[in-house]
Amino acid sequence: MTTPGPLLAIGLGATTVAGSLWIATFNHSLSNQSATVLLSFYFLVGTIGTGVLAGLEQEMTRTVARAHAVGHPVGAAVRRQLRQAAGLAAVTVVVLAAASPLLLSHWLGHSWLMGLALLAGLASTWAAFLVRGVLAGCQDFRFYSLTLVVQGVATIVPSSLLALAWSGHMVGYAFVFALAPLVSAISGLASPTARRSWRATGGAAGAAGAGAVPQPEPREAAEAAEAAEAAGLAEPAEQGGPIAPAEPTAGTLFAEEVVAAGDGAEAMPTPAAPEAADEPGGSPREKLVLLTLATLVSQLLINAVPLIIDHRLKADVAKSLGSSMGMSRLALLCLFPLQAPLLPLLAAAAARHDFREVRRKVGFLVAACLGAGALGVVAVAVAGPWLLRTYFGSSYRLSEIFLSALALSTAFLMTAFVLQSAQVALNRHRVVFASWLAGLAVMALVFVLPLAPLTAAAWAGILGPLVVTVIAAADVMLVTRPAPSVTTPAADSSGGVPAPVQAPVGDGPAVVTETGATIAPVAEGVRR
Repeated sequence: MTTPGPLLAIGLGATTVAGSLWIATFNHSLSNQSATVLLSFYFLVGTIGTGVLAGLEQEMTRTVARAHAVGHPVGAAVRRQLRQAAGLAAVTVVVLAAASPLLLSHWLGHSWLMGLALLAGLASTWAAFLVRGVLAGCQDFRFYSLTLVVQGVATIVPSSLLALAWSGHMVGYAFVFALAPLVSAISGLASPTARRSWRATGGAAGAAGAGAVPQPEPREAAEAAEAAEAAGLAEPAEQGGPIAPAEPTAGTLFAEEVVAAGDGAEAMPTPAAPEAADEPGGSPREKLVLLTLATLVSQLLINAVPLIIDHRLKADVAKSLGSSMGMSRLALLCLFPLQAPLLPLLAAAAARHDFREVRRKVGFLVAACLGAGALGVVAVAVAGPWLLRTYFGSSYRLSEIFLSALALSTAFLMTAFVLQSAQVALNRHRVVFASWLAGLAVMALVFVLPLAPLTAAAWAGILGPLVVTVIAAADVMLVTRPAPSVTTPAADSSGGVPAPVQAPVGDGPAVVTETGATIAPVAEGVRR
C-alpha cells in the first residue's frame, strides 16, 4: 500500500481515536473540576501549539517542495526554516513565561506541573510539525502517516495504563498528551527519503557538478504517480513515456511533473529559477510571520469558546461543553494532515501558473468538506447527546441544536483551512491573516452582545468561521480567475484587420483563441 489516501486514513484514524479516547478516559477517571482543567490544557495546547507553530509545517512543506521544484538544495532550505523556527520558539517561551500567572490561575488549576506539561507539549508539537513539514515536502507519505500512527499509540497506551493503575491524577494525563508528538517526531527522522533529500544538492552548484538534478528512481516515480492519482489531486499519468524537456519555469522539476518517467529516462537540466526573495507576497520571513499569526488567530477561533465562558458555567456544564467542543473538533484533526499532500501540489500548480488546476483541486475539496459537514450536522443531532453521556462521561445534557451548531462551525472551519492551503500556495499570506482576523472580530462582537453563554457560544462558533470562509473563497476565485487577452485596434499591412496585442508574457502555456490566434499567458503582476 503506497498511495497517500489509505496511508493517511490509517494515520488519521489512529490520531482521531486517540484524541477521543484520551478525553473519554480522564472524563471517566477524574472529578468534574480536574476534567475541566485538563480540557482547558487540551485547548491551550491546541491554541498556542497549533496556533503558533502549525505555520512552521506549512512553510516547511512549501519551502521543501519549492526546493525540489527549482532544483535548489533541500538541506539548505530546511536549515533556513529551522533557524526561523528556533527564533519563533524562543519568542513563544518568553511570552508564556510572562503570561504564566494568568495561565495558571485561570485554566491550569494553579498547578506548576501543569504549566511544565504545557511547555513540554509545545516543544513536542514544534518538533512534530517541523519533521512532518519535511516529510510532506519530500512527498514521503509513508513516514508521514507513520508519525500519526505513532502519536496515536503513544497517547492511547499510556492513558489506558493510567486509567487502570493510577487513576485520579490529572498531571499524568497531561504529560502523556504532551509527549506523544515528540515520540512521533523521532519516528519520522528514520525516513530514507528525507535523509536523501537533505544530502542532495541542486541549483547552479549542483548543475555545475553533475549536470542535472537528481530525479526519482523509476519505481519511486511510479509510486508517486499512483499516490497523486489515488488521492484525487492529480490526473492519471501515461506510464512509460519519456520525460519532456524542461521549460524554464519554477515548477518543471517538481515531483508531480516527473512521476510519469519510464525506465532509462534522462535527467532534466536544472533551470535558472528565481530565489525565494523574488516570490510575490513578501519575503520568506514575512510570510512565516503572517502565516504564524494567521494560524494563531485561527486556533483562537477554534478554541476560544470554552476558554472564554468556562468560568461563567458550573463544573458539570463546563465539562460537557469542553467535551462537546473536543468531539466536534476531532474532524479538524483529520483535516490538518490532509493539507500535507494538498499544499505541495497546489504550490507546483501555482508555480506553473496553472490556476485552472488550482481551482479544480480546491473546488473538489471544498465540496467534500461542506458535504461531510452536512452529514456531521445530522449525525451529531442524532447521536451527539448519547455520545457525550455514554462515551465521554458528561452528566449535563446539551441540546441537539447546540451540538448541530458546533458541527456546522466545524464544517466551515474545514472549508476555510482548505482554502488557506490554496492561498498559501498562491502567496496570499496577507489575505490569509486578514480573513482569520475578520472572523475573530465577528466572534468577539457576538460575545459582547447580551446573550446567554451557550447561545453566544453557538452563534460565535458559526459566524466567525463563516466570515473566514467567504473572504478566503472570494480571494482564491479572484486570483485564479481566467486571464483576459488584451487587444488594440491597430491594423495590419494587408487588410486593416485589428491585430491582437499581447499582455506581458507569463510562464504558463500559450492559449489559442476562437479565431485561431495564439496568445501568451498574462504575467502574474499584470493580472493582479
